[in-house]
Amino acid sequence: MSIPPAFRLPPSASSIASVSWPDALVFGEGDGRLLTPEALARRMDAWQEELGATTLHWREVRTRHTQARTYASPDNPRTHQRIIDSIDWDDFAVVPRLARERGMRAELYVSVLDEGRPLLSQRERRRSFHNAMHGQHVTWQTTFSRANPEYTVVDRAGETRQWGVLCYGYPQVRQHYRRRIRHYTEGYDWDGVFLCLRTQARPAAFADQFGFNEPVQAAMGQRCGVDILREDFDLGAWREVQGEFFTTFLRELRADLKPRGIAISVGVQRGDVIGPPIGNWPIQWRTWAEEGLIDSLVVDQNSSQCPSMWHGLWPMHRGYGYLQNPLNDLNLPPIETMLRDDYGPVAERTGIKLFVARQWRDRCPETEASLAGTPGVSGLVFSAFRHDNPGSLARGDFRA
Repeated sequence: MSIPPAFRLPPSASSIASVSWPDALVFGEGDGRLLTPEALARRMDAWQEELGATTLHWREVRTRHTQARTYASPDNPRTHQRIIDSIDWDDFAVVPRLARERGMRAELYVSVLDEGRPLLSQRERRRSFHNAMHGQHVTWQTTFSRANPEYTVVDRAGETRQWGVLCYGYPQVRQHYRRRIRHYTEGYDWDGVFLCLRTQARPAAFADQFGFNEPVQAAMGQRCGVDILREDFDLGAWREVQGEFFTTFLRELRADLKPRGIAISVGVQRGDVIGPPIGNWPIQWRTWAEEGLIDSLVVDQNSSQCPSMWHGLWPMHRGYGYLQNPLNDLNLPPIETMLRDDYGPVAERTGIKLFVARQWRDRCPETEASLAGTPGVSGLVFSAFRHDNPGSLARGDFRA
């Protein structure tokens, strides 16, 4: 499971181990399954020694397990459900304790644009699926999303929704996520929460397809004096409104967590728009840093590829019309340039920590050393699954 010393980060650099516990439980090997606290402790030692990890991002399974409904075709074994049901220890208590014993930070990894989706019909699943290897015949959706379909982002005709992505213009949606995070952190010793803006939602057919919910309509009516369902409108202002709603959520969450000493980290794609598979609303990361709404920013994430096995997600639905698209470098300079000219200077000026996601890249000591040494960059983020499970990587597939 270890990597050659030449592939380790320089001693002066730090890193984050991104731990997708759902993938590890079902598809991992040996200790890499993280099935027991003892196995987890051994892997933490390895992440610390071999990856230079000083922080863990622990992807929670509690939402999917306790606050969602699973949909599956009749012959699906529901492997995730069976294995999660067998866990008899509280990861929210164990992970922070083990991390603290090793002088590491533990942040709870929470997806905030991924509430799941209904199961498509068998006919649709033959030609339209999340991934041919998994997520084709079994899906899940949170009870909140199921009970409140109107909160899911909708197209201009009001007929099609992007299941999994909720509109942050609704106070109820912002309260939903604040309540979830408060519930997951109260009584536990998490050092922070990592808000991941990746999503496994089916991609929009075109970048500006969704974002016509009532709060957006009302905001555009006040700002521009137009009915966006029936009149032409300022597309830039419409996109800006959607980005501002998420920033409002961060302000509210910061007020919740700062008195309790819980840090906020956010993970985003490269660039200034949310990008595929969601749309063109702006990622206001500069505002987040300048206002002190976040403590750390992780850049260069990817919603269109599995970070554990690198399978393409929704390969037949890429969409078009994005202002920036990191999948083909549309209107984007290389990450090295953006770190030097954009992200790094803001991080140095505001004091936030800046990390570069490497879960979707081959290990390369020269590149990693160069990125980690860029002014303003605090470190890199690696996939614990990819580090721990060479057998699955060699086969090019998860094991059943």
